[in-house]
Amino acid sequence: MPKGTLTYKLYQQKSTREPNAEPKWYARASRSKKEFSFDDLIEHMSEHNSIYTEGVIGGVLKDMLKCVKELLLNGYSVRLGDLGLFSIALKSKGSLTVEDWKVNTHLKGVKLLVRNTKKWSNTELRSKCSIVEQDE
Repeated sequence: MPKGTLTYKLYQQKSTREPNAEPKWYARASRSKKEFSFDDLIEHMSEHNSIYTEGVIGGVLKDMLKCVKELLLNGYSVRLGDLGLFSIALKSKGSLTVEDWKVNTHLKGVKLLVRNTKKWSNTELRSKCSIVEQDE
């Protein structure tokens, strides 16, 4: 896999835990250079010396997305190779007793989680890219 380049911007922020402390500088990943649409991704894949047309690649990926969504919504987690392990998580607020807990009152949200895999860990990600400050 070729090495990539990620860019960052520096920003200054005061600590919420220590309001009297000096503000510190942190790095934040720059916004994406471009958002690839699903169709852009299909076209990009077909241009990588593929024997498959955009139609074939698109059809397979669209079917895969339908299946991944179906599995996630039915409580399964789905590992997409080295990309990550996809699953659904719930965010809720607490109640004092089990009997008091109600979905309509205490459930705050449902979200999609993506976790690294063993082969594509945070350490591996860091080794596969150079990180440079974004030019203004």
